[in-house]
Amino acid sequence: GNMLSDLVKVVAGALIALAVKEAFDRWHSKVKERQTRWLPLLQAAQDLRTKLLDLVQRYRTPQSQWDDHLWKDSRGMSHPLPSEARDFHELYLLDFDAEPIEDFNRQPINPGERRHDAASVRRVKARVHELNRATVSMHKMAAYLGYAQRMRRELRQGQLLVSLATQREIAGLLDDVRAQLNGSSGAGFIDDLQDLLGESVWENEGVIGYYAFRERILSVAGWEQFNELFRFFVHFHYKADHEVQDTVEALGILCVALEHMVRLRWRWHSGLRNALAIPVRCMSGWRRSPAPVRSHQVE
Repeated sequence: GNMLSDLVKVVAGALIALAVKEAFDRWHSKVKERQTRWLPLLQAAQDLRTKLLDLVQRYRTPQSQWDDHLWKDSRGMSHPLPSEARDFHELYLLDFDAEPIEDFNRQPINPGERRHDAASVRRVKARVHELNRATVSMHKMAAYLGYAQRMRRELRQGQLLVSLATQREIAGLLDDVRAQLNGSSGAGFIDDLQDLLGESVWENEGVIGYYAFRERILSVAGWEQFNELFRFFVHFHYKADHEVQDTVEALGILCVALEHMVRLRWRWHSGLRNALAIPVRCMSGWRRSPAPVRSHQVE
């Protein structure tokens, strides 16, 4: 009788331990997913939205003008080009004195050839402070596209630990941002090229940092991956009132959904972490050497 009772206790304890382990592993996977996917995507979306809004304001009411250069909107009205437009041109063409590009197919300076000129690259790097706003704006866009492209794929393949309804909701919102950035006429950032850029900046479970990004856009071998990104910002003034504004609105809706989801998952994670300590304490009586329960903190 005692042997049977002991056997039952051992089997019950083993089953409880297995259930706790499975629950803990799933909880740990969700915490990791939150830290490496959901929070970075939310941050990237918020950063890009903030940067786009800032640029729109600077283009609408320039704090400083790019010489006497003007551009015409769809109604034929002329507006001054801000100094930010010159910065994007300089990063693209590696030439401070370049004229505004009207037609990318007829631009007088070849950006690829300029990157073979070490002196031109050094001059741009020496102006890293002056060109910081333009470079950061481009990096914010690249970072968002990196996380968005990766998560669109993982959501559609069912690789993330969320419900089917959440998969469809977030994937749909990411698709909407992608479509708005592309624009109804395709005059924005071409959607397929958004995906290619997103893939190119993804490394080691995250997107490349600012320094690595800056080096790549100036390098001979890597700059062509960012050609569409350059073109988007070089002609930002043509897109500000349509593609950019629509993208900002879509990003706002995405951010609200992501914030709501992240908060719900964090409360669930915290509750499960506390609950897991209960069966572990209950099992300690039959273990000869109870393993210490580690506290897993989420940053």
